Parts: sequence; structure tokens; C-alpha cells
Amino acid sequence: MRYAEFRDQLEDALQDAGLFFRGVDRPVETVDLADTMRRWKVYIYRTVPRSAEPFHVSAAISFYWSPADAARAHTCEEDLLTELIGRRKRPARTERRWKRVDLALHASLPYGSTTSLPEPRVFGAWTASVEETVHAAFSEIEEKNGRIVAVLGGHGDLDVQVHFKLDGVASLNGVTISGFRTVRMPRVWDNPGRHEAERSPQVELRRLARTFQATFDEWTKSVSELATWIRYSPPPPGAKPIEPWFEDLSDEEDDGGPETIN
Repeated sequence: MRYAEFRDQLEDALQDAGLFFRGVDRPVETVDLADTMRRWKVYIYRTVPRSAEPFHVSAAISFYWSPADAARAHTCEEDLLTELIGRRKRPARTERRWKRVDLALHASLPYGSTTSLPEPRVFGAWTASVEETVHAAFSEIEEKNGRIVAVLGGHGDLDVQVHFKLDGVASLNGVTISGFRTVRMPRVWDNPGRHEAERSPQVELRRLARTFQATFDEWTKSVSELATWIRYSPPPPGAKPIEPWFEDLSDEEDDGGPETIN
């Protein structure tokens, strides 16, 4: 399977799941001239419910295509092995390759805006809930005879963007978390029987797209919960009560300053 085939099948699967719309969403495709690595990335934006405002909720879906991927797809597996290691009496064995597709989830405040961090007990519970949801969606391994033979998915920790004011008070800018799923790729064989046995990854890509869509929905709900807690939580001790939610800091900091949410 070549790059264009995999890209088109992934886009079809994402479109079926409601995460990608041709003519509206414009993927970014690049080729690194140093190592000829190809990268595909699309940004997904969603109209959030009022409960999630003023957070902007978005996601980025991406994958890369290495020179090794291109070489294995350019010719059949047998010819590639001959080019790499020469002819042998006993044919060399190869493993099916895997292609990793990443999903990065973002929630950010409008440019230059910040809000008070929720109290540690509340924010800690919210963080644990988000990581538990992402873990359930992505973390999976494949075992054979008690040994791990493939990592089918995984995720990173929740990343919190924080702004520190001159008085040392920390305020929240945004949160993000990312995960990935892997798809088993078919090899290209001269042998018709082996070629037929390794089918296209369409079914796995559809499953991946549904996982991404469900995870994006859960992320939007979680951001709505965070916004609600921030909106109705009492201000920290000594904080000036502010109405409405935003405060213009231009008079205090004289920087044309953005807004602060309390």
C-alpha cells in the first residue's frame, strides 16, 4: 500500500465518522527534503456547546510516511529483500508493518485570555477522569505466547498550559492530551496467495475513526465540565470579584492586555 492509497482510505474513514469533510477541511501535506519523510495532518474544529465556552475545542489528526514505508510499497516484498540482502537459498522472513495515526486534543481560551486554576482537589479529579477516558480508548497491546508483539495504541499525560503573573499567581491558558492507534499494513507480494491473505486496512481504519470520533465527543464533554467548575467556583482568597466573566487588564498592565476569566 502506497502513501496516496493509505491517505485516501484514512480520509474516507474519517469522513464516514464525521471528522473530516472534503472541500472544507484542508489537510497539510509536507515532504522533508532532508530525509524525504512525508507527513499528513488535518485540524478539526467543532462548535462547542455553550457550557464549554469560552474554551475553543479542537483536534489534530496526523501520520507520517517514512522512506522505508515508501520502499516497501514501491515494489513487492520479495524484490525488496533481494535488493537489501541479496539472493538466499532460504527466503528471509519479514513482519507486517504498522502505521501509527495520532490524535491530539486541545482546549484553549481566546488569545491572551486566562482563568483561575480550579482548586487542586477538583482539577485533580478532572485530570484523572480525562486520562482514564483516553487510556480506555487508546491503550492496547497485542500479545502472543505471553509476549508483547505489538503496541496497538497509547497516550501521553495531560498537558496544562499555565501563565504566571508578576505576583506569582498561576492562571490557566489551555489543556491538551494526545494518543495514537496503530493500523496493520498489508505487504505487497509476488505470490498471489500471500497477496490475497493480506487485505487492505479499511476495516481497521474505520474502527480507528470511530474511536477518534467517540474520544473527541468525550473530550468536548470533559471541557464543558471544566468550564462549568471554573464558572461557578468561588474566587481564590483575596481575589477581586469580577463581573462579568472577563476582565480587561489593559489598565493594570498597560499592554493592550487581553482578558482574564474568573
